[in-house]
Amino acid sequence: AALSKDWAAEDSLYKAIVQDIPGARMLRQDPVECLFSFICSQNNHISRIHGMVNRLAQMYGKKVDVDPNAPEIIRYKELYGDDSSFYTFTDIEALQNAREDDLRQAGFGYRAKFIEGTASMLYDMPGGGKQWLMRLRDMTFDQSIEELCLLPGVGPKVAACVALFSLDKHSSIPVDTHVWQFSLRHYTPHLKGKTNSPKYHPEIQAAFIKRFGDYAGWAH
Repeated sequence: AALSKDWAAEDSLYKAIVQDIPGARMLRQDPVECLFSFICSQNNHISRIHGMVNRLAQMYGKKVDVDPNAPEIIRYKELYGDDSSFYTFTDIEALQNAREDDLRQAGFGYRAKFIEGTASMLYDMPGGGKQWLMRLRDMTFDQSIEELCLLPGVGPKVAACVALFSLDKHSSIPVDTHVWQFSLRHYTPHLKGKTNSPKYHPEIQAAFIKRFGDYAGWAH
């Protein structure tokens, strides 16, 4: 709430928006779940992403016992269908058994090879993939992005999402086509006429940080 008040004082556009949308909750997500969820998100929409993440859990996670009469379970079934089976998200040890053909048959499309490749690469990391991801929390933003982009299927936008939502990089600005157009209109008009390219993303991030400070990613 304090950050939002400061942002509204600094930015008239934010001030206008926050009247109708007073806040959002930021997740400090588990890096493994966050990484594979955003690999699924590429060129995708929310309902398909939701289905893919659930299928990863069903295929490689563990079933969780729930009370089918609990209010939140009833509400879930109203929203997503009459399926009260729930699973933990998978870990890297289980995911490294994932095979591209199986994932393609389950509807993951070209993302299947990225899931298989990233799981295999993380599994082979010294000390384990979970530990490798967790250590990125102690690195700078640029270092963590560089490391994440070594993984199959992870580019600057996916890396920036993972950094923001699970690696404590609070000033991270993931730039997709919507953020690119928004920034050109309001914060980086000097980039008009340029093509959305990762080489310009640091300029967009710098513009957001100049306006919103160290928690610019939250404002974004």
